[in-house]
Amino acid sequence: MNQGLIFKYFELPNLRLEFLARVFLIASFFSLPISTAATNVFMGLTLITWTLAGGYKTRVNQLSGNWFSYGVVLLFAVICVGGTYSSGSTNEIFFQIHKYAKILFILPAITLLQNEKWQRYALIAFSGAMLLTLTLSLITVVWPLPFIQSTANGPTTNHFVFKDHIAQNLMMSFFALLLAVSALFAKDLTKKFVLFSLAILAAVDILFFVAGRTGFISLALNALVLIFFLSGTKQKISGLLVFFIVAALALQYSDNFRGRVELAVTEFRSQDRKELTSVGQRVEFFKKSVELVKERPVFGFGTGSYAREFCRIADSTEWCEAGRFHPHNQFIAFLVQLGVIGFIAYLIFIAAAIKSALYQSRPIQICGLGLVATLIADSMTHAPLFLVTEAQFFILGFSALLVTHGFQTLKE
Repeated sequence: MNQGLIFKYFELPNLRLEFLARVFLIASFFSLPISTAATNVFMGLTLITWTLAGGYKTRVNQLSGNWFSYGVVLLFAVICVGGTYSSGSTNEIFFQIHKYAKILFILPAITLLQNEKWQRYALIAFSGAMLLTLTLSLITVVWPLPFIQSTANGPTTNHFVFKDHIAQNLMMSFFALLLAVSALFAKDLTKKFVLFSLAILAAVDILFFVAGRTGFISLALNALVLIFFLSGTKQKISGLLVFFIVAALALQYSDNFRGRVELAVTEFRSQDRKELTSVGQRVEFFKKSVELVKERPVFGFGTGSYAREFCRIADSTEWCEAGRFHPHNQFIAFLVQLGVIGFIAYLIFIAAAIKSALYQSRPIQICGLGLVATLIADSMTHAPLFLVTEAQFFILGFSALLVTHGFQTLKE
């Protein structure tokens, strides 16, 4: 009898606990744009209830045909192996592995969102929180709110709400794509109009009211993904025309957009002065990282080695403190620590996401590829899998979008 119960526990999940895990997961999506701490709590509760629910044989079957799940496991395995030969301290090695271990949350989350209904609930929960974020951000443009940090001391040109400006713009650019895709496939004209209007407001918020060059790039890439999937050459040409008109208008009339672009150019030109500016830091981190990659190009210095190795060749203590956490580039971070092996593993991770996205329904396919584009944009200027808030965004985002079994689709 006991053997039968154990077999059943591993064979099929407990439906009540599985339902509770899904509820916690949906709560994670809603809290994502609002509170990092709350999202961590809900993700933790999701993992606990998912583990207690059992049904591991079913879970393995659900993941066995998902291209992206293999990319996740491969990347984390390479990160763990990198810890065995790292030049970094033991604390730093385990700290880095702990940071990147969060990507494994994608695996249970994918199994919980196999049902299209729950997938839709997840996207609705995220959209509801983003709509609240957009509303408050736009309100602060004309009416400063004392409980919002960015406007506590009066009107500013950086109207981020719950998160920092980079995280908000990344999420807002994806939200704009989600709205535009929903409008594109909506049958009701009123619904189309409302959704397109909200998508435009989200884009306006990014371009005019929230500072953050990564958000500009992400918005542009998401727009190009959407245009690529428009049916017909005329629609694509019209879409590109609108894209360039909006870019021109933003450059002409948005002090925020024009100012950030001009500042980037100024900071890049003054890089030789070794100033701790946003662009200046990234250029310096890149140069030093290239020096490190040349020393150990194949395997790198190991997981958790970046702080020690960067500070070893940094020009001063000040630069060491500024750049010891990460090089503001996910590709470079993996190259320094894991060499070409780690870089390839990350490319496979991205390629697996693209492969998996191509097997989704057309609306989800567009959103999935848009999220990949957002990840690439963020990976060029930040550390999306290392930083908590951005890691949460991509982990949950991919979990909601890349659920189809690629192998099964091929067989069909």
